[in-house]
Amino acid sequence: MNDAEHASRPALLPFLAVLRVEGPDAATFLQGQVTHDTRLLGDGRTLLAAVNNPQGRVVALLRLVGRPETVDALLPADLADAVVARLRRFVLRAQVDVRVATELHLVGVGAGAPPLPAAATDSPHVWFDYGAGRKVLAVPEGVLHEVEGLSPGPPTGDAESSWWSQDVAAGLPQVFAASTEAFVPQMLNLDLLDAISFSKGCYTGQEIVARTQNLGRIKRRCARFRLPDGPPLPPLAGLTLDGAKVAEVVMSARTEDALELLAVTSLEAWGRTLRAEDGREAVPLSLPYPIAAT
Repeated sequence: MNDAEHASRPALLPFLAVLRVEGPDAATFLQGQVTHDTRLLGDGRTLLAAVNNPQGRVVALLRLVGRPETVDALLPADLADAVVARLRRFVLRAQVDVRVATELHLVGVGAGAPPLPAAATDSPHVWFDYGAGRKVLAVPEGVLHEVEGLSPGPPTGDAESSWWSQDVAAGLPQVFAASTEAFVPQMLNLDLLDAISFSKGCYTGQEIVARTQNLGRIKRRCARFRLPDGPPLPPLAGLTLDGAKVAEVVMSARTEDALELLAVTSLEAWGRTLRAEDGREAVPLSLPYPIAAT
């Protein structure tokens, strides 16, 4: 099955997880922990935001949706437990509980998403607007069979590769356990993806993020590349120009006949063909949003 067919039908996404922050202080607690303004959650939108360490490095990227006294956050499953543990350290007197919502199973759907299953209407469920014409539905296991078009049986590696390849094509970065705390938000283009509020006030790492923006010291940006088909490159793998390392891989995924990736790249090397550690040439591709590489 090709990437277009994968993108057009529902698929299980066990490589993603949902964190649930519950309690009267859920939104205000997260206001001090993420880069976006959680006061905007009241209108039903999905917010893209980062959790940072005190040095302004991205611990994880979250897609947030909220309802009264509950905020749900979508993120890679390999970071879920670590992010829960980190957030719990900051709870202090806040009236919140932070946990992984293991009762929810995640289904990715394309732009022509089927209606919400009738059985799910009376069950706990969450819709995330993921971006690039995709949504993620989180539902209890008992109603998975009601999702129209969902393939039976366990998910395949092709489904995961297809999901990440769509992220790469859309210029949507991701942070995994292997790359947590490696990049500041602007290196991942989060300021260009409406994932940072510069007016909301303090949050962990805010001083570094604001200083980077205000002083114009954004010297590395996330760029997209295409390589000949072959093994995916792991997060933080190096790309070189004339033998010098000038980029680090953020994420990579195989398409039908090639490997595409996002990499944080120095602006001096912007638009240049780079080389992976295994010798493959990384040819730059355009992103669907503008970057001033100056």
